[in-house]
Amino acid sequence: MIEFPGTETEVRQLDRFLTATERLPSTPELDDMRARAQSHAERLSNAVSIGFAGEFGAGKSSLANMLAGADILPTGPQHLKLPLVIVTYADTPETTVGWWDREPKVYSGIALEKAAADNPDFISVGLNTPALREISLFDLPGSGALDDTYKQTLDLLKFVDCAIWCTNGTNAWRETERHLWAQVPQNLRDNSLLAVTHTDLPPVRDALDRVLSRLEKEKSGMFRAIVPIGTPVAVRAMAQEPEPDFALWETCGGQNLAEKVLEIASHRRRTDLEAARQDLAADFLPFLETLTGAGEPAASDTRTVQPSLESALPPLDNPILEDWLAAIASIYEDLRDSSDIEPAAFLQSCQEIVEDFAERLENGSEIDPEADWIPGEFEKATDLLLLLQFESGEGPLKDAISILAQLSDNLAWAGSTVASAPPKTGT
Repeated sequence: MIEFPGTETEVRQLDRFLTATERLPSTPELDDMRARAQSHAERLSNAVSIGFAGEFGAGKSSLANMLAGADILPTGPQHLKLPLVIVTYADTPETTVGWWDREPKVYSGIALEKAAADNPDFISVGLNTPALREISLFDLPGSGALDDTYKQTLDLLKFVDCAIWCTNGTNAWRETERHLWAQVPQNLRDNSLLAVTHTDLPPVRDALDRVLSRLEKEKSGMFRAIVPIGTPVAVRAMAQEPEPDFALWETCGGQNLAEKVLEIASHRRRTDLEAARQDLAADFLPFLETLTGAGEPAASDTRTVQPSLESALPPLDNPILEDWLAAIASIYEDLRDSSDIEPAAFLQSCQEIVEDFAERLENGSEIDPEADWIPGEFEKATDLLLLLQFESGEGPLKDAISILAQLSDNLAWAGSTVASAPPKTGT
């Protein structure tokens, strides 16, 4: 089974770098690093986009419907003219009408006709389909052989990570198709499939071996793989009751296509992940070390506590600790932004964060089994921070900072698997 690699650790590290450098003076080097970090974070946080393209009548919308698991895109000859349609994950079905130069409009449910009437530049349809958590589907408008729609196809392909070019099996891979596809950047061609559609039709089915043999000879440098598919049969196979007809799903090409789509999407995700890791190791994390190694701030200066915590606790492969440090950083960002923040408000923010992490620690799955005492420390810290809100002066602020530092130290050990642990000191 093809699985997508996790990106949570790298996204947290990228966000940490962006947060730490947000207020630093601009330099060409820093601006370049921030731009790269932002690009990596966006890529790794979003689903891998799969573009469906092809000439009119090639069956691309039917194919997109099949993979989305819902019959939402109009197919065949129809009067509803649609721009680019993006199918993504959403908890509740919705349709977003978008323009390049103004704010979008949102309709509840699937409302393609309403959306098309607004004459948008693109439409996004959100479905509660688990597979769409990892991939999003871009259904590009069909192109013609003798008009300017080819230019639109080329422009829209710039927005996708992978592509499926659908060619009609009755006259597969015509010269006009090859001419357009030759203009697509090589990195996209390396993550693309050629789907030979309508293989359920007798004329196509009878000549399929010969057609595939020809296409295999021509695919070098153009496509990662060639996949024949009888879309109507695949849809019928999955719609069988009480369970899908998996044998038919496999023989019509549905299983092979689904696997190939996941393969190219996973390959693209791994490529993006490796690029992010290289930049983190070579540039971003070393730069953060230069920031956190500049010396210890005064204990009473609440505006500089974050760097002292980070210098005491270097970046670890410890998800709960990284989330904790990010939460603490948000408190100090509020302090920097508001010169008149009340001590009680600061202490309340600390209490709320500690309380949230106390609840998170209750299941115990994120910490060392031997650290079962730590959730109790967070509960005690919650009570202490509540009591500090009723005191005055600088003392409560210093005590709160000390509590946060101690809890950080506890998490640094509890979320790791080191052999030797520090003494179990209380809050």
